[in-house]
Amino acid sequence: MGVMVLLKKQVPGFLLDVEWSMENELVVLFGHSGAGKSMTLQLIAGLAKPDKGRICFGEKVLFDDSLKIDLPPQQRSVGYVFQDRVLFPHMTVRHNIGYGLKKSNKDEKDSKIREMLTLLYLEGIENKYPAHISGGEKQRVTLARALIGRPEVLLLDEPFSALDNPLRIEMRELLRSIRDRFDVPIILVSHDILEAYSIADKIVLYTQGRVAGLGTPQEIFSNPSSSEIDLYMSLNFPLLMSRH
Repeated sequence: MGVMVLLKKQVPGFLLDVEWSMENELVVLFGHSGAGKSMTLQLIAGLAKPDKGRICFGEKVLFDDSLKIDLPPQQRSVGYVFQDRVLFPHMTVRHNIGYGLKKSNKDEKDSKIREMLTLLYLEGIENKYPAHISGGEKQRVTLARALIGRPEVLLLDEPFSALDNPLRIEMRELLRSIRDRFDVPIILVSHDILEAYSIADKIVLYTQGRVAGLGTPQEIFSNPSSSEIDLYMSLNFPLLMSRH
C-alpha cells in the first residue's frame, strides 16, 4: 500500500509546503531540527490539520480540503511512536501494550499481547512497571503498543534519540525486522545521518519546510542531484561531503 502526502500548513514564522509519496517501504524524513518533519507526522496522524492538501493511504483518503474530508485520528489506522516514549507509569508492560487495542474480547486481546511480547523480546517483564525497565525495553513497549492494532502506517518521531549508541544500533535492527514481519509502511523522522543512511529504503530531505530531495540513501548522500541538496549537505555535513 502506498502513501501520498501533499501538505501546506502555515504557522507563525514557518510555512510547511511539501509533496512526496512512498510505496510499502521504510522512508526517513531527514533534515535539521525545525525543518517540518515532526509537523508532517502530526498532520498525517490527524493531530493537526493542514491548511490545504491531500493525504492518502492507498485508495483511502484521510484528508482532502477540496473534498471536505478530514478523518479523525481514531479512524486513520496509524501507529505513532513519539520521541519521549510516553508510557503510563501506573500500568504494567502488559497493560501498556494492551492499551493500543481499541476493540477486542479478552481472549483475543490476551493472544495479541502475547504475540507482541514475543515479537518485541519483552517476555519476562510483562508484569513490571515502566519505572523498573530499561530505556531499550521502554522503546520496545511503545513499538509493541503502536503495532498491536496492525496499523496501516507506522509513524516514528526520532524514537531512538535518547538511547545510547549500542541500543540505537539494536533498535535499528529491530525496526528492520518489524518492517519485514508486519509488512507495514514506516515513516521515520531523524536528523541522524548514520541512522538515515543505514536504515532507509528512501529518504525525503527536508529543508526550511520544503522537500529538497527524494531518493535512496546513496542518491541523496553520495550523488547530490541539485545545487540545493549540495549546499544543504555541505553546510550541515561537511565531513561527509569532503569524501566525495
